[in-house]
Amino acid sequence: MYRLFYYLQNVDSVGGALAALLALLGFMFSLWMAYDCWRRGGEFYWIWLILCSGGVFALIYFFTQYWEGSRIEYGLWKRLSMAGRIRDLEGQTKRLNTAASFEILGDAYLSIGKFPAAEAAYRESLQRQPDIFDVQVRLGYALLEMDRANEAWPFLGKAYQQKPDYDNDQLIWKLARCQARRGNYQDARNLYEYFLRKHSYSEVQIEYAQLLVQMGERTEGKAKLEELINDIEYSPRYARSRERRWSRAAKKLLRAINEPVG
Repeated sequence: MYRLFYYLQNVDSVGGALAALLALLGFMFSLWMAYDCWRRGGEFYWIWLILCSGGVFALIYFFTQYWEGSRIEYGLWKRLSMAGRIRDLEGQTKRLNTAASFEILGDAYLSIGKFPAAEAAYRESLQRQPDIFDVQVRLGYALLEMDRANEAWPFLGKAYQQKPDYDNDQLIWKLARCQARRGNYQDARNLYEYFLRKHSYSEVQIEYAQLLVQMGERTEGKAKLEELINDIEYSPRYARSRERRWSRAAKKLLRAINEPVG
């Protein structure tokens, strides 16, 4: 805002009306993003950052909200936008000291990738109430994300026996990933194939192709990657935007497979 006033007061000295016009457009863009953040129920300090950062946080907000699939969307923005809520949850957990409050706090940590903190919260919850099914599963998820597949397996395997379609089949996917990391490739393959008969997530298709390569089936793995890349390329524009990071990941893996061994 201050830059806009400066340009308007010094039009002749900074290159004329063009600089003032660009500053005005930038200011209007920041106002638009701040209003959008307010309309979506965003934290007040984020609205302040959008308005007072010279357009930097306005651009960050735009890319995370309107450019689906950007890496920022899955990292920086989510962490920052959840910061206030997590502080509130931490305070509530200290006051209440219940299994449910630790479960909610663990879910918040898990959603932003703070897996050690999520593990600690889930274990506190289970100490207070050991039979909470959801907490057991999500503790398994957190352990798996920290590459502790052998520790995750008892939680995930037991949960699968009780509710095999839990979490919209996400449990099956995590179980397949867990078995792959434990070196049980055939079990992992069966689980991936079962999941992919019901869902078509690009990330899962890439993991499945990578598993095939690890099992020595390079040709089939390459074919799966090429099929995924073609499917994304010929999908509608909005879908290509959403899936482009998986297209890049598939191409990168395909190049690695095609590199001569040794």
